Amino acid sequence: MKRIITCQGSIQFVAALSAMFYRDRAQSATYQNYLVIYELYAPEQQHHEFAAFIQSMAESVCDWEAIVYLTPEQRDTIGHQLDSTPPHRIYNTVHQWIGLDYTDELYLCRNWQFTNQLLINAYPTASRICYGDGIGLYFSEHSAIVRRPFIPPPTPDQLFDWTWWKARSLWHRIRERLQLKTKLYSLPFDVGYFVLPDIFDETPPMPIIKLDSSELLARFEQFTSFVDVAQVAEVQTAIEHSPVSILLTSNFSEGDRISQDNELKAYRDFLTSYEIPPNSVLVIKPHPRDDLSKIYRLKESLSDLYQNIILLTDLNLFFLPFEVFFLKAFQSSNIRVFAVSSACLSLKLLFDVPSLIGFNADITTRYFDPEFVAARLEHEQTLHNAIARL
Repeated sequence: MKRIITCQGSIQFVAALSAMFYRDRAQSATYQNYLVIYELYAPEQQHHEFAAFIQSMAESVCDWEAIVYLTPEQRDTIGHQLDSTPPHRIYNTVHQWIGLDYTDELYLCRNWQFTNQLLINAYPTASRICYGDGIGLYFSEHSAIVRRPFIPPPTPDQLFDWTWWKARSLWHRIRERLQLKTKLYSLPFDVGYFVLPDIFDETPPMPIIKLDSSELLARFEQFTSFVDVAQVAEVQTAIEHSPVSILLTSNFSEGDRISQDNELKAYRDFLTSYEIPPNSVLVIKPHPRDDLSKIYRLKESLSDLYQNIILLTDLNLFFLPFEVFFLKAFQSSNIRVFAVSSACLSLKLLFDVPSLIGFNADITTRYFDPEFVAARLEHEQTLHNAIARL
């Protein structure tokens, strides 16, 4: 049997493997595996390195018939062709990119983003298997985790453009009926494999197989060889006999939710809202989609607060899920974790390490772009609720 495993990040790849290996043990089929990497949303100068790192992770754990990276340029090109190209030509292009015109199974983290929909429609007879986002979490496109700001209706000054848009939409519907353009559909999943299927108070609309957290931990342990012994020793020496804080950043300014200057200020205010003991050491683990130059600026902006700041920016650590490095480097319970995303969940679930979740209403209102404030605060409340349920 043939199967396509899709991947939109290194932590998502771990979740995909958890579902894949669990499914392998539950049935006797023999598979040919194809890995498709896409929509990494990393800064332009970093996305090829990110894809190459995921490929190296993949090659370290199993055999693949092919590993394909669909670049942003490819995605944009085919996106522009949808309005004027019949479906069979679009799907043939996808088949050529991947090297498969048919697959038995298709593993996806979700079914509502462009490339996910493209693959689902290109392989309509495949069994559609959802493995969730992050560490095996389910959230819909309407979840607070991904919600975008409200876009108001057009003003009177925009009415001409709005009328033109309606006419254009009518023409598109005519072309669609004549099959002169391709419409993508969000087809339902056949089954979902999740570690925490309802942690965000949403019920996945599919049959569910709940994975034990040990399944996830075993996958992280598979990648401990990516952590250099010398790097672990260097960090452990630096934090020995010192209070340790860990900051898990996110790609807020890269996602146009906040300016980079304001993001740096928000992190500083978040950290200083708690007492910083003397001789403290700060370890910064960047998000794989962070701009590397931002992380260097962040270190400089915080240098007066800590005895030492350690950046996990080496190539084998920048893109690696933090849980893997945590397994190797941190054995003491005398640490504080500052988190601003769902990265806090796995530390609590796997290691019983709590996180301080930021930023809070004051910092968010002060620094985030106004249209993102409400969604950010709802996200933080969702994370607090999720942590309380673990």
